[in-house]
Amino acid sequence: MSFFQENKIKKITHPQAKFFIQQFLRDREINYQFFKRVPEEKMDFRMVDTPQRKSDTPRESLAHQIDTTRDYINGIKTGVLKFGIVYSDLTPGTKLTKEQLLKKWDEVVEELITLLSDPKISERKVRVPWSKEPVLAVDMLWGLDSHEILHQGWNLALMDHLNIERFAELKAMWG
Repeated sequence: MSFFQENKIKKITHPQAKFFIQQFLRDREINYQFFKRVPEEKMDFRMVDTPQRKSDTPRESLAHQIDTTRDYINGIKTGVLKFGIVYSDLTPGTKLTKEQLLKKWDEVVEELITLLSDPKISERKVRVPWSKEPVLAVDMLWGLDSHEILHQGWNLALMDHLNIERFAELKAMWG
């Protein structure tokens, strides 16, 4: 977590929102460290590439994680969580560089921290696909954290294919 993020997190007053963002940033850091280690020339590697199925490349996966975070942010802002929103800067087949994507990754995290700093975050409810009743926004965000962990598992498989060693942050989290 950067010094800037630590200072912004101090502005989050809702205890559950603060707990969420601290855990989310720990989980996101594992994925961030993975993407930092993928060479640019391997960002378009596809583990599965058959006529029937194509797996995401690291570039597509990174864009997808940014996209999904934006979906959750928009859910808090609008009161309705919708997946599959097409963001013009992350259209399928994007050829943004790894560094450009990581910059967008940082920006979306900053936006999430700012949103959680709203003193009324504890009152916000969101309609979600998995419940007939709206849920508290902070509770909904645990779905985003679960999504982050899912990508850790995917990235472990990519690490094996790309011959990337297990790094300290990953070992500290998962052994």
